[in-house]
Amino acid sequence: MKWLTGFIEWLTGLGKPAPKESSPTVVTPPPKPRLELAVDVSGSRSWKGICWHHSASPDKVTRDWDGIVKYHTSHRVDFNIVTPEEFERRQANNQGKVFQKPWKAVGYHGGTELVNGEPIFQWGRSLSMVGAHAGVAGVSNQFNEDFIGLCCIGNYDAVSPDPKLWEFNLALTRTLMDVFKISKEEVIGHREVFDRLKIPRQKSCPGLKFDMNQFRAEI
Repeated sequence: MKWLTGFIEWLTGLGKPAPKESSPTVVTPPPKPRLELAVDVSGSRSWKGICWHHSASPDKVTRDWDGIVKYHTSHRVDFNIVTPEEFERRQANNQGKVFQKPWKAVGYHGGTELVNGEPIFQWGRSLSMVGAHAGVAGVSNQFNEDFIGLCCIGNYDAVSPDPKLWEFNLALTRTLMDVFKISKEEVIGHREVFDRLKIPRQKSCPGLKFDMNQFRAEI
């Protein structure tokens, strides 16, 4: 009579709701770190991207962002700082090839570096100003006009970025991406400006050991 018992159990089961399948557990990864940073957007340009640079000079124990600011805002002859008087004298006597007067501000909108082993960020050119970091003379000024210019102090042709500074740069980038609604595809290295303009690369900036594909992947 086993068949009858089975038939009765089948009849009894009719009309009962089917057992619910357990829903898969969805694990939401924690948000990636952002840099706590006050960003003054009043009067800011509508930035479309972020362009990373390196200083192409070794980072020091103490700050050298100030050195970049001083360089950009000084008189320069053949890329060396000179006094205004020396500048005028050498220019009048044609003693030099490249004569540069002081810029209104440092060319970058900000910079990062290690100070006594800890990463810091310092603002540079106002976010209301067009940058002076990624223009290509005679070709385009688009990346000065549309991209925030950031400089990571160090020579990343020679060494890889310090891991702590690398993570700090990622956190800073995420913060600015959030503020200006910038996609990670629009976070580029200076050398990639030339690729986008479809001309030969003139620089390796932000350094051959600063992997922009990896940087974008980790954003």
